[in-house]
Amino acid sequence: MSYAAKAYANTKSETDVSSSSSPELILVVYERLFDHLKAGKKELEAGRYGIEPFSKASDLINIGLLACLDTDKGGDVADNLRLIYNWSLTSILQARVKKSPELIQKVIDVLIPIYEGWATIIPKSSSQSLNPGVQFAEGHGRSHNSGYGFQLA
Repeated sequence: MSYAAKAYANTKSETDVSSSSSPELILVVYERLFDHLKAGKKELEAGRYGIEPFSKASDLINIGLLACLDTDKGGDVADNLRLIYNWSLTSILQARVKKSPELIQKVIDVLIPIYEGWATIIPKSSSQSLNPGVQFAEGHGRSHNSGYGFQLA
């Protein structure tokens, strides 16, 4: 990717974040997470370790998802999400060690329904994806191609 393309992508991400509400920010985190998991999965398929995309994915889980959990307000839901996010981190590490794209797909498969849950609480007026690589289910004001409600392009 050229320097100009990277600069545009960074500016686009900053703009997405600065103009988003809290639920939309969670969607942005998930969308970027899926981008990095997908890129890392391709790296594994090519026989590489995917260090950069998996490091970014792990950071998004740690800083963007785990750090935001409030077990006092969220109770069992927050506790269960914490377990899922920690499992995801462990699975990403195992996938890198084993060079297993299948493990990364399992992480994606587990996180998709959570993402879809967040997508259902976003008002329809802001239902357009912040990431053009993700298409959504009709029930979420978006289109879909998979049993999970969206397809990673």
